[in-house]
Amino acid sequence: MYKLPGAGVGVAGGGVGALAATGADVGWWLAVGVILLVLGTIAVIAGYRRTKRLGEMGN
Repeated sequence: MYKLPGAGVGVAGGGVGALAATGADVGWWLAVGVILLVLGTIAVIAGYRRTKRLGEMGN
């Protein structure tokens, strides 16, 4: 496939776009997705428990 000169990654950084443009492993992306889901679930449960505890203290 022909690529225009300068059409590569514009910024030599560690951004998500740079990772995608370098052809990062699909398994790596799946692992990151699972980690984010687990962390999000933990945050939601912790927030629910905190709200419930604060509600009981007010009564």
